Amino acid sequence: MTLRLDLGPLADGAAAAIDEAMALVPRIWDRDHTVWNEDPTELADRLGWLDAPERGEAYLPDLERIAADAVADGVTDVLLVGMGGSSLFPEVLARVFGSKAGSPRLTVLDSTDPGAVLEVERRLPWASTLVVPASKSGTTIEMACHLERFMARLVDAHGDAAGRYVVPITDPGSQLDVQAGDQRYRASVHGQPDVGGRYSALTPFGLFPATLLGLDVSAMLAAAEVALLDARSTDRDANSPAMLGAIMAAGARAGRDKLTILLPDEVAVFGLWIEQLVAESTGKHGLGILPVLAERPGEATFGDDRLVVAYEGEAAVDELIAAGVPVVTIPWASARQLPVEVCRWEFATAVAGALLDINPFDQPNVAAAKAATTHVLATGEELPDTEDPTEVLESVTAGDYLALLGYVTPGSGDEEALHAAAARLRERCGVPVTVGIGPRYLHSTGQLHKGGPNAGVFLVTVGDDPEDAAIPGREFTFSRLKRAQAAGDLHALREAGRRVAHVDVMTLGDL
Repeated sequence: MTLRLDLGPLADGAAAAIDEAMALVPRIWDRDHTVWNEDPTELADRLGWLDAPERGEAYLPDLERIAADAVADGVTDVLLVGMGGSSLFPEVLARVFGSKAGSPRLTVLDSTDPGAVLEVERRLPWASTLVVPASKSGTTIEMACHLERFMARLVDAHGDAAGRYVVPITDPGSQLDVQAGDQRYRASVHGQPDVGGRYSALTPFGLFPATLLGLDVSAMLAAAEVALLDARSTDRDANSPAMLGAIMAAGARAGRDKLTILLPDEVAVFGLWIEQLVAESTGKHGLGILPVLAERPGEATFGDDRLVVAYEGEAAVDELIAAGVPVVTIPWASARQLPVEVCRWEFATAVAGALLDINPFDQPNVAAAKAATTHVLATGEELPDTEDPTEVLESVTAGDYLALLGYVTPGSGDEEALHAAAARLRERCGVPVTVGIGPRYLHSTGQLHKGGPNAGVFLVTVGDDPEDAAIPGREFTFSRLKRAQAAGDLHALREAGRRVAHVDVMTLGDL
């Protein structure tokens, strides 16, 4: 698919970057880790996404068998619990396509908010629900706590046969994989060990949920294989993934490191997947590209720090081009194009990392918030008091961005308040404003927040929990875990020298 380029002031820098990118293409396909770093750590064993669609055809019969057996046993609902790369693409599939006739409904839970946990628990029919814990490492704390809570519901419904209603997706030999054998789970679906979480959409982490939904997975894989064939070309007009990555890198080099993404309404949720891929891959060593979602021209200020990627059909693109904003336009046909877009963004992000001298496959700062959360849970430390955000907000200048980070019940009035505050602050401050729901964002933009440029201003808010939910076998509850994660990230942001304030949810209405 040929891109439309209206790059204005970025044209010369983009042309040079595209030439650099095309020179790298053969080396990427040779899996030459030195494209990114001389050290092969988290590189040599992270390039399996390049042929994941081709390998997916081999996995498909087993995935279809497991799904068919579950349906034959009366499964009507699937609950996938996971974080970041383990859950975002299944969420996209469920919300864009839904389930086909005769296939189970899919619910994705990636929140530790007790209100979210209890809503799912009370809504699902546990006698006919299959739980799918998804974690590459098999040790993700959110996934483990969800599984412990919901396993109790499955035992209530099925007694000793409860394990038949659990199918984890995890790497071979992980703690979760061993647990699957010990506890006689229905099956264990293995991911590809040579693919990192955020690149795993077209591996079993995305393919098994797609199979459960009854989607045409073979067609998805075939479309992806064609897209990756294009990515092998060194012809700039043919290799649109490499071109996109080069332009992203050229933008970051020129200070245009805020990447506004304008998506068709039917696939708006796909922006969450792109956001994680780009932010977590590039946000490190003081560099990074910030994806900006849910923003429309006319409702935001597009300054010299902006690059726009728009999908065909966005009416306001011509106004942006006329204003001198660099715009890349991607052709759009329908939601069936999503596997192609997965490949485009994966390859583009890998190319952008190479041109920015960044390893896009590691996440060195994600561990900081995890360690801080563990410390808070171990010591009994409480959230710090809320504070007036005026001083922090007054520090915002051109080139900055604002991030509103809410540990709230997804879909609640508190989340609506976050988005309403974001709209007001976008107009008032004239900078990009993003909204992250915790703890999801810790596995996504959280890497860029702490490892990227010190251009972020952060407001963290934590919703009240009128009703809590216990976690069997743990000394803490979901409310305690959520609050510890918020406290841990506040600590990690401050340790990284970021401008951050902990604000009360009620304060959002005054911003």
